[in-house]
Amino acid sequence: MAMKNKTSSKGLKPKSQPKKLPRLSSSRAAHVDTEGLDAMGERLDMMFPEVMARIAAVEHVLIEKKVCSHEDLLSARQFIDEQESF
Repeated sequence: MAMKNKTSSKGLKPKSQPKKLPRLSSSRAAHVDTEGLDAMGERLDMMFPEVMARIAAVEHVLIEKKVCSHEDLLSARQFIDEQESF
């Protein structure tokens, strides 16, 4: 006998309860966090050049379509650099 998924009249599945994660000892938790951070760092290292290339492409289109000037972009970058220094 096959089991059917229960759905409401709108076709939505009922909300499931969040899974409870087992508690880890502090030394194991630190090890898991380090692994997660390392993996995240690797993913960001792969994504960063692509994001920078897309930003450069958008800046090129903005100048080409005369939405703003090169000086406007330089001024915007300088503003962001100043904000980050605070």
